[in-house]
Amino acid sequence: MKSYPNDTPVYSHNPYHDTRFPLLVLDVKHKACIPFNEGFRHLHWHEELQFVYIKKGVVHFKLWEQEFDLSRGCCMFINRNVLHYIAEKEDCSYHSFLIPKNFLGFFKGSIMEEMVLRIVENPFISGQCFWPEKKEDQAVLRIIRDLDDLYFQEKRPPNWEYRVSLKLNELWLETATALGDTEKDLIPAGERDHERIQKLLDFVHRNYDRKLTLKEISASANVSPTETLRCFKKYTGYSPYQYLQNYRLHAAAALLETIGDSVTEIAMKTCFPSASAFIASFRRAYGMTPGRYREEKQNRK
Repeated sequence: MKSYPNDTPVYSHNPYHDTRFPLLVLDVKHKACIPFNEGFRHLHWHEELQFVYIKKGVVHFKLWEQEFDLSRGCCMFINRNVLHYIAEKEDCSYHSFLIPKNFLGFFKGSIMEEMVLRIVENPFISGQCFWPEKKEDQAVLRIIRDLDDLYFQEKRPPNWEYRVSLKLNELWLETATALGDTEKDLIPAGERDHERIQKLLDFVHRNYDRKLTLKEISASANVSPTETLRCFKKYTGYSPYQYLQNYRLHAAAALLETIGDSVTEIAMKTCFPSASAFIASFRRAYGMTPGRYREEKQNRK
């Protein structure tokens, strides 16, 4: 895998996940992200669908093995749970809309939800580029512009959340139509490896807080330990054990920022054998103790 800055894959959390309007929108300019997000300039993935609208300059994207440069006026759709990396090709600014799938399915068991799941749970759909010079892309680009204007306007109109939700669903309808009508511009995720690594990573993410064996991890994707080692090395650059430990540290860092539990309690929640082992590992990874890390994050707020 090509080396990138901060290329240990991280799971990007949505801080609004448990709120009444869990849409996350990132404003990126001058190499800064507002609000700060752990996936910024990292190889990462998240459970939300993502639309990136380029406002200025050129933005570089890597989705699995595929790489693209998009310029002003373009839009990139990135499916959920796709390993990807976004960086400045040249001085740029862009807005990222990260949309939980339940925004688009209306209600559980609906026909609309079924249509959403056909795409977002398809391991062979990674994303799609939309270009201003292409006539068939104009509907998506028109809606993303309208959504961008609506979201970032200074004075929000009455029922603003409802208006944003309608735009999001309009954007999704046109995107889903494009995904269904044409295959020539889809970013392929056709390798069986992609489905395997998604299953393997998902198992680690859901079970990092307990002891795991290579055999258990491999069984989650119905592959051999040798194949598991190969997939992890190819897509993360780490062995399953190294990746698991890095993910535990990443989860611990998120807990240090969001809950008031003690360092010992967080060590136990993230399956470290002791508080001292956790502190030593955290210091090696972050260059400071967990307590210091928490203090610095609190001081920035």
